[in-house]
Amino acid sequence: MSLASETSRRSAGTLKSLNTYPSQFFDLSSQYVPPSIKEMFRWCLYLYVTHSEIAPVINKKCAYVITDLLYESTKDGGAPAGKVVDTWKELLERTINIKKEEFKLLVDLEVYGNAFCSLFFPFERFLACPGCKLEKAARDIKWKYENHTFKAVCEACNKTGAFIARDKSVKNRRRIKIIRWFPQYIDIHYNPFTGRSAYIYRIPTWLKKRLSDHTQNKDLVEDTPLAFLQAIKDKKNIKFDPDNFYHFKNPGVSTEDEAFGLPPMLPIFKDAWLFQTYRRAQEAIAVDHILPMTLLIPQPPAGGASPHMSVNLNDWSSRMQSMIAKWRRDPNGIFTAPFPAQVEQIRGDAKALNVHQEMEQIRQMITGGLDVPQEFIYGGLNWTGSSISLRVLENLFLARISQLDTFLRDFVVPNLQRFCGLPQIVVRHSDFKMADDVQQKQLAMNLRQTSTISDRTTIEELGFDVEQENRRKSEEEEERVASMTRQMVAQAHAQGQAMVIQAEYQARAQIAAQVAAQQASLTAANNNPMSPAMTGMAMPGEAQPMPAEGGAKGGAKGGAKGGAKGGKGEQQMQPEISPGMLDSVVNNFLKAIPDDMKEQELARIRQTNPELGLQIQKRMKMIQQQGKSIKPLPEQKPPTSARTSSSSV
Repeated sequence: MSLASETSRRSAGTLKSLNTYPSQFFDLSSQYVPPSIKEMFRWCLYLYVTHSEIAPVINKKCAYVITDLLYESTKDGGAPAGKVVDTWKELLERTINIKKEEFKLLVDLEVYGNAFCSLFFPFERFLACPGCKLEKAARDIKWKYENHTFKAVCEACNKTGAFIARDKSVKNRRRIKIIRWFPQYIDIHYNPFTGRSAYIYRIPTWLKKRLSDHTQNKDLVEDTPLAFLQAIKDKKNIKFDPDNFYHFKNPGVSTEDEAFGLPPMLPIFKDAWLFQTYRRAQEAIAVDHILPMTLLIPQPPAGGASPHMSVNLNDWSSRMQSMIAKWRRDPNGIFTAPFPAQVEQIRGDAKALNVHQEMEQIRQMITGGLDVPQEFIYGGLNWTGSSISLRVLENLFLARISQLDTFLRDFVVPNLQRFCGLPQIVVRHSDFKMADDVQQKQLAMNLRQTSTISDRTTIEELGFDVEQENRRKSEEEEERVASMTRQMVAQAHAQGQAMVIQAEYQARAQIAAQVAAQQASLTAANNNPMSPAMTGMAMPGEAQPMPAEGGAKGGAKGGAKGGAKGGKGEQQMQPEISPGMLDSVVNNFLKAIPDDMKEQELARIRQTNPELGLQIQKRMKMIQQQGKSIKPLPEQKPPTSARTSSSSV
């Protein structure tokens, strides 16, 4: 006897008592069994949107499993060109928002056991006049959709009536979308011999009504493909193109009809019903038993007669109510009573009747039925404390990652590549790893140090984007090199300035030393009247000294001997620098002073010692002329004469 037949018997009144079960395997929640898979979808949706335990489990399972996308070349599995990756990343992650769509599909898969989707490629609708054949875009003319036809006025021939509609594909990547289909409206024609399925979309009634109402259907009709409009007009359903339709199917036990996958929520239906029963009980306890009711009862005195024998209890009750009202206004008030009163509490026993422990047990059963440990929802789950539970959970997530990779590899990427004309690429999700799997990460670092695995594998193992890290490393390297270059240039500039200043002051020191030596020689000549400087005679090997100015009477007369005639005053003789010393000064001057500063330094020497500056300038010119007149030595030796050659032989 099937569950459906037992349900019909129950509804027909065959089973009279609520505690009478048709089978030992039945319970109260078995009195109703969904008659079809579509009815089961309806109850799955109801539990997901109303149950406080089911929805968080499903949402966390779907969100936690989705990882970042990795882009690889189709040839050797390496990294493709940066421009190709940027194009695919823009399309998948920004235009389509593939992670969000994958989350929605996984939610459908966890709730219904099935998820259906297809790619929407943009199109542009054109309307053509049947008379003059003028065709224009629908957005450029005024039209309305009434009685399943497009009606407009032709701008060329002014004809009013039904226009011919046609949809043209538009290569606009920004308008590509992933469309989810409600499983309630999907019929599957499944062939058990070949495993092939044909997918039929039953257009819902509410959508047909909206498309048929010309007063409010303009925006909806504008974006609806003509195939759907024609199907509504012909009162037919839509058969999906198998190349543009994907079916996520929950794997499960083989059944009579394997067209649909069984919902993962099916095993927790009875637990969810029992949880709702406990919740109803908890609600009733909270309403009726949470607050106590207080009773005041007259208490007879010890050994005395009953109070109602001598006192009107109505007056006593009114007096007690008045006392309570006054006490609420004035808690410090003092009141009197003719005899004592006894206080009794009724209800207020909600804590003793609470069923929260039973509800906690049902929570654990529900989370276990959804293949996750309870700590996955309420926290406290870690790697070291629950390694077995996490391994089981990791295997479940790895299966989901494999389904998503197949979805990208076999459906999304090929269709987008064909429509957009993009280069081939392999897109997959990064490997799923537990967030606190420190041992696995440390193992990857150790293998990298021994060059067992590559840098790319190590970076991906740690959860980072390889392309982004390489790009950032290049940018940081450029900034580091530029900073080092600036520092080295500044350091070299400072060192050059220091060397120039040092050379300048060395030249000044040498010149100062030579001037001091000349002054000392002049002083010695003044003290010795017989010195060559005083007599005007040069020492052997020295140049003839130049005469100084004459005395006050005679005046100085220049001559070869520099003698002074007729004057009694002393003559101040300025000795001439020896050629050897002059050569040394000039050589030091040429070597130590830079070319661009020689004229400036020579002008400074002329100010302090004009005669010395003039002699240095003449000596510099003479050295330069001598350097120009010197001819370079021949590179080859001159040939020897024939006589010398024969005699040498």
